[in-house]
Amino acid sequence: MTVEGIVVRGHGKSFVVRSKGKEISCEIRGKLKYSTDSITPVAVGDDVVISENPEGTGMIEEVKERRSMFFRPAKGSDVKRQVIAANIDQLAVVSSVREPELKPGLIDRFLIASEIGGLKPVVVINKIDLGRIPLVDELLAGYSDIDIPVYITSAVTGEGLESFEKTLNGHRTILAGHSGVGKSTILNRLLPDIDLKVKEVSHATKRGVHTTSLVELFELRHGGFVVDSPGLKVLALWEVEKENVSEYFPEIFRLIDGCRFTGCSHTHEPDCAVKEAVDKGMIPEFRYKSYVTIYNSL
Repeated sequence: MTVEGIVVRGHGKSFVVRSKGKEISCEIRGKLKYSTDSITPVAVGDDVVISENPEGTGMIEEVKERRSMFFRPAKGSDVKRQVIAANIDQLAVVSSVREPELKPGLIDRFLIASEIGGLKPVVVINKIDLGRIPLVDELLAGYSDIDIPVYITSAVTGEGLESFEKTLNGHRTILAGHSGVGKSTILNRLLPDIDLKVKEVSHATKRGVHTTSLVELFELRHGGFVVDSPGLKVLALWEVEKENVSEYFPEIFRLIDGCRFTGCSHTHEPDCAVKEAVDKGMIPEFRYKSYVTIYNSL
C-alpha cells in the first residue's frame, strides 16, 4: 500500500515523513538516488509517495515535482546541487547585530539564492538587545527601498517577534543564516514545545557554534510551516556569472543604461552611472560593496 506525505526531517539517508497525522521513518528507494541533478534526491519539504512496511517503517518510492527550492552548489561539484529544503515559498535570512557580527555581504548572497530558488526574501536582524548599531538602520533603509521586508528582533526579550510571526503564518518559510545568529532561539520563542538545542556564541572567536545538525520542518500555531536549517558561514551561488550579477541588485540594474560603456562592470570604468549613484547616496554603500565582492569572486 502506498500513501502520500511530506518530508519533515532528514539526516543522512534517513527521513521522517508525515502522512495522515503520523510520522513514519523512511529510507530512499535506490532508483531515486540517480534520477536527479541534485545530490539530495529527497529533501525536507518534498511531497512524496511512500510504501509502508508491516513494522511501521516506510520506503520513499516517488518524489513529486518541486515547486521551489533553497539550494547551494554541492561541495566539489559544478553541476550538482545540494537542496536544503523544497516546496517553500519564503526565505528568512537571519543575521545578528553582533556575536556574530552583522554581515551584509552574506545576507545579500542569501537574497540572490532566494531569487534563484523562486522564494520571497525576508531579512531578520536579531539580538537587538545587544545594542542598535548604525549599520542596522542602513540595512533597514536599503532593503526597504527594494521592497524586502526587514524585522528587527530579539529572541531574548521577544521584541519584534510578533510582527515576524505574522509574516510566517500561512507560508512555508526556511530560516537560514550564519551559525549563532539565533535561528533556533527564535523558533523556541515562537514554538515553545519544540525545545531546540542552542549554544552560546564562542567567547574566544565571537562566532556562532553549530547546534542544528539536521534540517527540520515544524508546523506553526496559526497555519504554515517553518524550516530550521544548519548555520552556513559561506554561501556559494549557483549559475551566477559576472555578466549577470547586477540583475540581482535592482537598485544597480535599473541604472546600467546610463553608463558610458556597454557591459560596464560598475567597478572601475569612468562615467559609470552606478558609481555616481553610490557617491550621491542613491545606492547604499553596503549594497555596492556586496555587489563588487560577489562580482570579483566569480
